[in-house]
Amino acid sequence: MGIAASTIWLGLAAPAIAAQATEGAAPSLLPITATATAPDLRDAAPRAGQDLPQLAGEPEVSEDIAPSAPVTAPESAAAETSAAEPARLKLTVGIRARLDVRFDDARPAGDPYTSTHLSFDTLILTLNYDSPTLFGAAEYRFYGGNFIYSRANGYDGYLGEVSFPSFAYAGVKLTPQDKVTVGFQSVPFDERYWGSSWYNTLGFVYGLEEVYNVGISASHSDGPLDLTAGYFPTTGPAGFGISRDSARYSVNIVRADPYVPDATDNTERDMFVGRIRYRLATSSEGALTLAGSAWASRVRNYDTDCEGSRRAYAISLRDTRRPLQLRLLAARQAINPRNPGRDDLIAVGDYDSSYNIAARGTMLLGEVGRNVDTGAFPFTVNLYGSYTHMLKDDAGFADTQRINLGAYWNDKASQRIKIWSEFLIGRNDPYVGAGQFVSGAAQGGDDRWKTSFLIMAGYFF
Repeated sequence: MGIAASTIWLGLAAPAIAAQATEGAAPSLLPITATATAPDLRDAAPRAGQDLPQLAGEPEVSEDIAPSAPVTAPESAAAETSAAEPARLKLTVGIRARLDVRFDDARPAGDPYTSTHLSFDTLILTLNYDSPTLFGAAEYRFYGGNFIYSRANGYDGYLGEVSFPSFAYAGVKLTPQDKVTVGFQSVPFDERYWGSSWYNTLGFVYGLEEVYNVGISASHSDGPLDLTAGYFPTTGPAGFGISRDSARYSVNIVRADPYVPDATDNTERDMFVGRIRYRLATSSEGALTLAGSAWASRVRNYDTDCEGSRRAYAISLRDTRRPLQLRLLAARQAINPRNPGRDDLIAVGDYDSSYNIAARGTMLLGEVGRNVDTGAFPFTVNLYGSYTHMLKDDAGFADTQRINLGAYWNDKASQRIKIWSEFLIGRNDPYVGAGQFVSGAAQGGDDRWKTSFLIMAGYFF
């Protein structure tokens, strides 16, 4: 057993959230097999009476389906080893800084202006273990001491004031085709990351993309077919912060904070989630993959003591066989929260802040990406653009939309320097523009297009 060198991260991020990347990180749409990038900090929620900042998420481990290396288990941060390789333990220590540019920010009095922020972001500790039969990973994150978790937003302003686990799981490789994973892990609803953006997509906003919960999952691969199913009796644990229930890494149904209008008081239990993927065609460059997913759970309301439900379904098609890579996805979510008041919305939260989402709606996503031949230029460049639209069932709710145009840069010599640059255009998007955070994903904000830009750069060794 050997201990790999520690990894230290430095990042710059924009309008809402920052991200971490481990070795081989790259946008998830692109056919790179050993990728890893992680959602980072979102804006912490201000106290009542203040404008809520935008939040955002970003990938942590991307899963790519290549003919030679199909994904066969719940996505794990530990790389799969062959029976001939020894067990490996790897410790990663990450430090990030961030740059935020918000073109549609607002002062406390409501005056619009463009704000720019450069600050420290997060400290990340990650431990990965892999052997021919066993694997596991755990991660913990420390936030605070930056402009997001500031005194103006109710914080004391020191590193570690907000902290929480990202994941912690262990598993066994029963055969080369079968794995079982137990613990705080990724929920197998479509791919872990629905697109290449460092911010993830609107699927993240609505608690469907890159969700981590506590339970057991099993996976089986047989040629072009890949099956994964899991039972999650409870959500991931909340960590430390000043929110009521939202010091979390991924978006969960939560007990809302007092500043959230029509604040709901719910939790999710007994989640059954399954995914089936089938490679329709393969080439030396990648695969054409069709995937379908389903999610069923109980949603308990603490005020009424009644049991509601959550039902979600998704179907996606991804093509990584050509220089121009494509992804299409449609997802349907229907939550019956059994609230004492209105049932057309429900509170969710993460990164120590909570907000409302529409309880029922249909999401459509399209993304295109391309690897650029840069010749003698010292960086590889992957370009991507996506559009996501959440069509809400309630006629009085304004739809939420997001356009993302971005580029991912990675140095050719060592692959230790990684840079994301993204331009976001959002409408009723909690992560883009002032005044959208609390209700943008539910009733809607001011129903106007807002813009922001981010640059996130990282170095690790």
